[in-house]
Amino acid sequence: MKFWWLAWKDLVLVARDKKAFLTLILMPLLLIAILGSAFGNMMKEDEDITIKKFTLGVVNLDQGQLSKVLTDEVFSKSLSKQIRVKYYQEDELNKKIRDHKLTVGIIIEKDFTQSLMTGKGTKVKLLSVPDTFINSTIVQNVIEQFSRTIPIEAAAAGLAQPVQGGNQNSSVQEGYGKKPLVKETTVDAKTKPVSSFQYYAAAMGVMFLLMTVVQGVSTMILEKEQDVYQRLLLTNLTYPNYLLGKLLGLIIICLTQAFIIIAGTRIIFGVDWGPSISGIAIMTLAFVINACGLGVLAGSMIKTEKAFNVAGMFGTQIMAALGGSMVPLYVFPDWVVFATKFLPNGLALQTYLDLMSGAALTKILPAIGGSIGLGLLFFVIGLIRLSVERRGKYA
Repeated sequence: MKFWWLAWKDLVLVARDKKAFLTLILMPLLLIAILGSAFGNMMKEDEDITIKKFTLGVVNLDQGQLSKVLTDEVFSKSLSKQIRVKYYQEDELNKKIRDHKLTVGIIIEKDFTQSLMTGKGTKVKLLSVPDTFINSTIVQNVIEQFSRTIPIEAAAAGLAQPVQGGNQNSSVQEGYGKKPLVKETTVDAKTKPVSSFQYYAAAMGVMFLLMTVVQGVSTMILEKEQDVYQRLLLTNLTYPNYLLGKLLGLIIICLTQAFIIIAGTRIIFGVDWGPSISGIAIMTLAFVINACGLGVLAGSMIKTEKAFNVAGMFGTQIMAALGGSMVPLYVFPDWVVFATKFLPNGLALQTYLDLMSGAALTKILPAIGGSIGLGLLFFVIGLIRLSVERRGKYA
């Protein structure tokens, strides 16, 4: 258990360092304030875009059952949140459209049901006024989906031929009343748009956590250069205990920094990190483990503290740029966004954004497992490399 006091030593040194306090705490909050305010309007544009409920005028000239299914079941019931159905005579509907009292209407022509059942096409006339592209497109897509679904389901149900000794329309009514003809698929209702302050709170948070890891690993290398490590070995501290103690101290420092950033942005800027507090906490721990493991691996490959400090800061900036901390992920192609998930900060940022959008803990479990797994893999490889190097040096 000797690694505990080594971790405590690092915590005390950081607490007494005013420069470290400014770098770890005040700088992230300052940058979040600047970037969140600067890009606030840019990200707010997408939040105000909504599709208002509109009235659909309907003229039903068909005597079959499927026209009633389309108007009553699909438009009136399944799409009741988006569309309000109102019935008219044909002349009245044409007048309403010409006078711009209605934005969109449909005329279901005669033999609509028979045409669909025989696969001859859809007999529907769509009327709309200019500048109502969205409303008319919604109605058109619903009708097209309906017309494609009916022949397939009719063939599967054996309804394409009239039932002997019975009424064809009644068989259609019975067959299609058992399951919905149109399945409405929407984005999860709990999904929320992410504001600029939310985005940059997470983006700056992961970037500065990476910088903290670089600073911590640099301290480890500096101790080896100044023979601090050799003096620690005189206390019978084993090499694995030394690494474990340094890593534990670094993880605690990063978690403390992450907690202050999350709590600070929540209190000062009102940033909503999402409803899943457990998801935020576990993902933060997973990201810190991943970043620290990568830092130990990188530190095992560089001999001097100056070289690692330069390479670490340069690498942090590259990872921050690719991971979305400097430029929003929304401007990158999909394949770039997917590739950045292999970076500790890229995966963490995208997971934080999911949590801010309302994702539950179960949805981010793969990201948590991947972060912890990669972190442990990096640490084991770095430990093996350092052990082999140490044996060769002191053999």
